[in-house]
Amino acid sequence: MVTGNFMLLAGIDPGEVDRWYLGIYIDAIEWVEITNTRGMSQFADGGIVGTKPYAASANYMKKMGPYCNGCSYDAADKTGDNSCPLNSLYWHFHARNRAKLERNPRIGMAYRTWDKMAPEKREALLERGDAVLANLENL
Repeated sequence: MVTGNFMLLAGIDPGEVDRWYLGIYIDAIEWVEITNTRGMSQFADGGIVGTKPYAASANYMKKMGPYCNGCSYDAADKTGDNSCPLNSLYWHFHARNRAKLERNPRIGMAYRTWDKMAPEKREALLERGDAVLANLENL
């Protein structure tokens, strides 16, 4: 969930994600792993396995387990230099995929929230997302 979410938000090519998962898990079997990666983790099968992308910000990750414990990033910060990358990447993902996703009834609320944000806040989120994407190797 954690690595798949990050790779989805960062826009990593699903083929690269498949190869990475197959390479790190000794018990990975292609027909199982690729279905899960493409369908659930990366929403790269067009919605056959999952009805929406499993995209999450830091707030959701904190609720799902201890993933943020001890992390040097601030999960509550959205756009600062020490903000959790998942926060800006979440909104960046939705902004860049709006044409494909906004009609999905399961994620319509994300777009309503985005549309209610002040333009300066949206711009700050996109700028921070761009900065994170440009520096993935340094996170």
